[in-house]
Amino acid sequence: MILCRLRARTTAATITAVLVGLCTSMSGCGLLPTSTAGKAEDCPTLAPGVTGNSVKIGLIYPDTGPAEIAKAFKASRSGVEARIALQNAHGGVNGRTVDLVWGDDQSDPGAFSLVAHDLVSNQGVFGLITPSIVLEKSAEWLEKENVPVTGTATSAAWSDFPNLFDAGNLFNTGKVSVFGDFVKAEGGTKALVVVDPNVAASQSLAAQFVPSLQSRGVEVVGEVTYTDGFTSPASVAGELEKSGADALIGAAQSNPFIDIYAQAKALGAKLNVALSATGFSPSLLTQRGKDMAGMSIMSSIATQGSPALRAYQSAMSAYAPEILDPSDELSLAGYVAADEMIEGLQLAGGCPSREAFIQNLRRVTDFTANGLIPPIDLTHPKQPTLCENFVKVDQKGHSFVPVPPPAALNQDGYWCGEPLQQS
Repeated sequence: MILCRLRARTTAATITAVLVGLCTSMSGCGLLPTSTAGKAEDCPTLAPGVTGNSVKIGLIYPDTGPAEIAKAFKASRSGVEARIALQNAHGGVNGRTVDLVWGDDQSDPGAFSLVAHDLVSNQGVFGLITPSIVLEKSAEWLEKENVPVTGTATSAAWSDFPNLFDAGNLFNTGKVSVFGDFVKAEGGTKALVVVDPNVAASQSLAAQFVPSLQSRGVEVVGEVTYTDGFTSPASVAGELEKSGADALIGAAQSNPFIDIYAQAKALGAKLNVALSATGFSPSLLTQRGKDMAGMSIMSSIATQGSPALRAYQSAMSAYAPEILDPSDELSLAGYVAADEMIEGLQLAGGCPSREAFIQNLRRVTDFTANGLIPPIDLTHPKQPTLCENFVKVDQKGHSFVPVPPPAALNQDGYWCGEPLQQS
């Protein structure tokens, strides 16, 4: 799951639902291998969208509609286009260039349906990449048509359809230990959890945090609700101090959490760990680094300086220079969704069919977008995400510093916990 700053307003909350909601690295450049075996001339039949030298893929995203959503999702299109362009520059997939055609869903379920029907039925695309918040009402039709779809899960329903592929579904039921593992390792023993009651993703996170903390012996002294613009950060900081908690856990928006954290420090609260679900943003660090100093943040992407992240940054610089900050979570989400589509095409073989794409990609147990995200087991789409990265803001508030996992929890550099028994 790729995380982004949480917001409480109605339209912006839907952005949150998308985001809180991101194979091994190849030759150091983040590419899947190309192959010329089984070219189209050897294929008895051709699947929709497939020709001798190309495969057509549709992209659906909100180019217009509510202004805040449309503005944010332009980065997702750039991420998709950069990943496709990178693959095409290195020979495409199985000797075929990936041709991308797009449609605007306007953040409206009806518009999404119209665009999807046009792309699939009229333009004959092979599959769809959908950085969108309004797919769900079209999911049954897409399954009926057997159309492969990659994107970011916006609800638990994504996990019900075999043709829908995501990079980890935050809304899956089930609990994991990884959050408690981190807080315990950082010295937390008593935790206060901050949750935004207006945002479903925030409530979903809190529902995961509490049992995770408790599973590792961290006492949850309370959950406090926070609504941006209505709740006072000082009042929450005061409640933290009175509770005796040494861990502040945020399932809320990044700026309000930072406000609460800064107020708590000003009151002299003794915190061993302050963990926020969101806030991994260089631009936010530039604005609020002093207030963020010492806090920890979940990050579902590879660490700074890693080969995977360098490959991503290089691709974005070359093919999406309009994105000034490639760490933008929506551009990452688009890039990862395109990478998942490319992997499915690769696995479908030289004579790709939609059936082969879905069946073979669904067998992958460790999808990582070439190391960009924690390993995702696509064979168990309803399993909660087991792995995360954690970074800490240095004491001067100038930079994010990776927090390496202990050996027992280390999987490819990520903190990986275990599933917890349902109560």
